[in-house]
Amino acid sequence: MYSLPTNNFLQYINGELVAGQGRTTQICCPGNGEPVAQVALASREQAQLALEAARDAFPAWSGLTLEERGAWMMKLRDAVLQESENLLTLLMLESGKLRSHAAFETGSLTGYLSFFLEQAKSEHAQGIRDAAGGKNMFLAVREPVGVVVAALAWNFPMHNLATKLGPILASGCTAVIKPATKTPLSTLYFGEILHRIGFPKGVINFVAGDAKEIGTTLCESPIPAMITMIGSTAGGLRMVRDSATSVKRFSMELGGNAPVIVTPSADLSAAAAHVIGNKMRCAGQTCVAPQRAFVHRSVYREFLALCTEIASGAKCGTLDEQANTGPLIDEAAVARMEQLVADAVEKGASVACGGTRPADKASGFYFLPTILTGVTTDMRVFREEVFGPILALLPYDTEEEAIRLANDTEYGLSSYIWSTDLSQVYRLTRGLQFGIVNVNGPGTGPAVPHGGCKNSGIGKDGSRYSLEEYTYIKGIRMAIS
Repeated sequence: MYSLPTNNFLQYINGELVAGQGRTTQICCPGNGEPVAQVALASREQAQLALEAARDAFPAWSGLTLEERGAWMMKLRDAVLQESENLLTLLMLESGKLRSHAAFETGSLTGYLSFFLEQAKSEHAQGIRDAAGGKNMFLAVREPVGVVVAALAWNFPMHNLATKLGPILASGCTAVIKPATKTPLSTLYFGEILHRIGFPKGVINFVAGDAKEIGTTLCESPIPAMITMIGSTAGGLRMVRDSATSVKRFSMELGGNAPVIVTPSADLSAAAAHVIGNKMRCAGQTCVAPQRAFVHRSVYREFLALCTEIASGAKCGTLDEQANTGPLIDEAAVARMEQLVADAVEKGASVACGGTRPADKASGFYFLPTILTGVTTDMRVFREEVFGPILALLPYDTEEEAIRLANDTEYGLSSYIWSTDLSQVYRLTRGLQFGIVNVNGPGTGPAVPHGGCKNSGIGKDGSRYSLEEYTYIKGIRMAIS
């Protein structure tokens, strides 16, 4: 049904496509279990070569004018547009996503390249007043930090790449990018696109390999000036520890445990559609997916009924099938969902809907959208990042109680409020300890800062704040008289 644009998935190092020298891994489609392609992973030695290539390319790339770098970025954007269907095909096959859940990712690539180029054009040196009456000139200018190591999560291969590639190129940095070994195909094919258009060698390098092997090599090296990643909190902490061989800066979007506060004034139908829709999109495997819904007791039963009705209409499927929710990434993820539900039920929770694998799916890794009631704070579904289609519903009586329960987590990435009372919205937004507060459901985009606090990471993806992280401030002091 689907033809691959290539059967040879190669590492991209110093402008060349090369076979991996590590172990060979089989990539299968999580939606049906069918094999897609084999990939020879990169070795430690190849990771080191990629670092050296990025180091050697940095002086020339950072020395280009922004207009010259921008011309290459736009050439790349145009090539991505031409290859968007091939990238989407690989993305769907490696992740098992429904087309409707995956299609936005190739648009992220072109959108983030364009945004960060335009954002870089708006940056300028800042003059600082001379208290000596004009005898000196003081300037603050931004310079690229140098080589960046970027590790990508498996859940959004192309979108995650977009969030890193845009600011890396626009700032004048060079990079070694490590895609997840569960979904490396679309990223490695992106390297083929770079090779085809003759992108300056060494500026961007792709090495797909085991985190404990090449990930350690990339972080321990003194070559990178910056480590950025999207992934789990445990993975982020490991990268920080491995990076302690030299002073580096970090930008990390890590785990989440997103609360939703549903108030009496909320549009309950819209709130239920948004919450359950985000648990069904990509089977809830997103770091910002709602996980714990705190619903005012006066509307709790109505909201539960609305959510249950939507979740009970779930149809599992993959690729271009007629469905509204997709597979989890592998069998271990499904087994974990079963364990989370069992833990909650054992401790007193009830399953309002779902809680099992779908009966009509003989292959693939599926779990039905699940709503749990009677949840308490000692349950794993309250404490851990679920990363799947399970929603915990808890009633609350006061704003203070809702804020306290929402903040009762080590994570601080995304949060949600549903209310039409502006004063209440203000109080709730100020009380929530999260890097993102989403009120009544708006989306996001490259101009919007995305990132968390606490154990959800440090720094931002998207917006001018992300671009700034790939630069350092150079203070220039000149005597002029």
